[in-house]
Amino acid sequence: MKKSILILWVLSLIIFNGCGAVKGLMTYGTDPSLNTVRQVHALPRMNSMGFEWKKIEDQRIHGINIYRGDASQDTKSFERIGTVGNRYATHFVDTHVQPDRTYRYTFSTFAFGKESRRSAPLEVRTLPSFSAVSFVKAYKVAPSVVKLLWKPHADPSINTYIVERLVDGAEWKFVSQVQGQLMAEYIDTFVRSGHTYSYRIIAQSYDKIRAYPSQATKITL
Repeated sequence: MKKSILILWVLSLIIFNGCGAVKGLMTYGTDPSLNTVRQVHALPRMNSMGFEWKKIEDQRIHGINIYRGDASQDTKSFERIGTVGNRYATHFVDTHVQPDRTYRYTFSTFAFGKESRRSAPLEVRTLPSFSAVSFVKAYKVAPSVVKLLWKPHADPSINTYIVERLVDGAEWKFVSQVQGQLMAEYIDTFVRSGHTYSYRIIAQSYDKIRAYPSQATKITL
């Protein structure tokens, strides 16, 4: 008896999860009579894009679909990235974007499995990332010790510095992470004479947005 109950419980979970997946991938037929979203305004940030639109008056409408395309690609295809399930809502935020990149958006309304025509595409660009750390210098302070000094980033949103190193012209690799906006040094003891080391610093904000890499500084031991 207990085994039968367990099997039924597992089957019910599979059915429930399956329905959720199908619902998430639902496609709509088109109903030209449904009003579409109008007067959409975008508010770009580095790693997010906010939208506001005029309130929808059509009482048949249940919600809004949001589609996004990458303007850097030749294709003009759009992918549905979100659904607002209430016609009274007038805002949406896309948090899956990258700094300094252009995206296209289009919107539609839906009701009873039918979708309105999509709005005219809106092309918007996210804000550029933080500027690079303006100064970094490597110093030999002992036969097998390199000290890095850099100028703290001026933006108060920065709280981390990522140290990357290149050995003998190979490839950039992560070395360490330094915490604190005003912390401006790193000491590398994993170096050996007879090699050339290049370093660069990448500032990072509280919400994990990376600045552009600094110019490299080079030292030969």
